[in-house]
Amino acid sequence: MYAKRLDIYGFKAFGKTKLSLQFPGRTGPDLPRLRNVNLILGDNGGGKSSVLRALAIAILAPALMESGFVAYRLVRRGRAEEQEYKTAFLKIFGKAGPNEYQLRQEGTRVSTAIELIARIERRDGRSLDRIHLEDTPASPIADRLFDDSSPAFFVVGYGATRRVETGDFSPSSARRSRGLRYQRVAGLFEDHLALIPLQSWMPEMQRATPHRFDEALDLLNSVLPENIVFRGDQDPEDGQYVFLFDGIKTPFSALSDGYRAFIGWVGDLISHLNQVVPQGEPLARQGGLVLVDEIDLHLHPSWQREVVPKLATAFPRLQFVFTTHSPLVASTVERRNIFITDTAADGSAEIRQLDETVFGRSAEQLLLSSYFGLESTRAEAFQDEARTLFRKAADGDAEAALSYLDSLTETAEGAEP
Repeated sequence: MYAKRLDIYGFKAFGKTKLSLQFPGRTGPDLPRLRNVNLILGDNGGGKSSVLRALAIAILAPALMESGFVAYRLVRRGRAEEQEYKTAFLKIFGKAGPNEYQLRQEGTRVSTAIELIARIERRDGRSLDRIHLEDTPASPIADRLFDDSSPAFFVVGYGATRRVETGDFSPSSARRSRGLRYQRVAGLFEDHLALIPLQSWMPEMQRATPHRFDEALDLLNSVLPENIVFRGDQDPEDGQYVFLFDGIKTPFSALSDGYRAFIGWVGDLISHLNQVVPQGEPLARQGGLVLVDEIDLHLHPSWQREVVPKLATAFPRLQFVFTTHSPLVASTVERRNIFITDTAADGSAEIRQLDETVFGRSAEQLLLSSYFGLESTRAEAFQDEARTLFRKAADGDAEAALSYLDSLTETAEGAEP
């Protein structure tokens, strides 16, 4: 299933808002080049991460209720002068994906239109809220959600505090504390949740299904920068996987934080795909929803300029919802892919889209545009000094006028002015 539209009422920072999402196979006029990408921008605390959590809860509510999920302060808590919220509603208007083999495999006919509603109830004086099912059809939806191995309703989420481990990892231990459906999105709700390391699933894949191992290698390499290559080799001493970084064999734990964080969550995603896609079917054919907070986390600006298009191309049937603070990431998509979290008149958060062009604009242009709203990209201390000089110049101080002009036109030593 793909999320076609999300309606939010009284959830986290939001009052009442809605957003219509891009998804694979979407038809109609004025479609962006990347039809499987949604990018959310906004200030810290503005609700970007809450959109990801809302999507996960609305789709997976039946499974979350019995899987270790804790509904901690999900209903909006406003100031005394603001509207009081006792209940939050999350409504998903979904659309069945293009994966015909899923329906054949499960022998079930599913309507192309799906509506799911989750209700979250606030308990007075307590931080733990209670989640209810307002409207989730018991069959076939709930039945599929309780089947961890089903490729239907595939949702994976990664929070900004995602952590990569290189030591021992026990999948059975992780599954005992969390149901697998929740385990796939738990990083959105729990801090510093460990991702599934490569060495916990790739060796068995290489031994049992070499063709799928080769596909996993191809997928991972297709989203990495050109200066790093993964051939599936392991260090004979500690079993770590080894990467070719600028032609030098480098164990995974010796890579930079940026590479480990990115390879960690993409590898985790591939491992979850491997759990649900039937043997004989390509991993990239799986549909579903992938939620990633801070897609630019630890990434160099050169990588930020290509990470989203590469992911969208490598996994064309996955619907991505990313959050970011990076203008370089934003410039790789179109205005129809971008949503802005903003503050409504009543102080609650809302979501909107802008008509302003974004694709291909420079970082400076975007930072000064309505998407980021900065008045200047210069340091605040520099701005203060420049304002002081400008005021002196306006009062007739010629030396201050020259200093002001020098500060605006200063070039690096040796550079042509």
